[in-house]
Amino acid sequence: MTDKTALIVIDMQNGFCLHPAGGLQQKMGWPPLVNVPAVIDASAALIAAARQRGIPVIYVRYRTLPDMLNAMRIHREAASVLPPGTVLSMEGAEGDIVERLAPLPGDYMVSKTRWDAFLYTDLEPLLQGLGTVNLIMCGVLTNACVETTARSALQRNYRVWVARDCVTSESAQLHENALMSMTSLGANVTDWRDAIAGRVLI
Repeated sequence: MTDKTALIVIDMQNGFCLHPAGGLQQKMGWPPLVNVPAVIDASAALIAAARQRGIPVIYVRYRTLPDMLNAMRIHREAASVLPPGTVLSMEGAEGDIVERLAPLPGDYMVSKTRWDAFLYTDLEPLLQGLGTVNLIMCGVLTNACVETTARSALQRNYRVWVARDCVTSESAQLHENALMSMTSLGANVTDWRDAIAGRVLI
């Protein structure tokens, strides 16, 4: 039997997770994410466990053109009321993956401009090249990019595990509602240890 699993790490970037002054969450007036230190700890453990088992680790990051011409309309419109010169493209340090979760040689990186990591990206060709059947997901935000990507993956006939202790959002309510929604659609929502243990070998 072979392990046809990949781990997708979604938007674990400084500008989202650490809410630094001048980070994207702060610039847009969005509240900081909840429970971030614990989520980073659990995600670090999940990533290490995946690497130990030879599971490919795919980082997905949000990145747009500096003028945001390829960004979502709602993000461009929200940015239009900000001071001139405000940069929201997530380039530089704010767009980097959180240091504790940083990619290693042999990991993969996919850039996206939408909530759905499959939309307008190379993610699906990469997964096909890897022969992937099972996806384990972690990252932010539970109710936005994680849930949207999970839905998209389910519709593409992937088996999906969402590591509930490795995802978070701007409130506990948004987080829990998204987990319930993904569960109702067929995603396996478990802690990271059960996600690793529960993947299907083919």
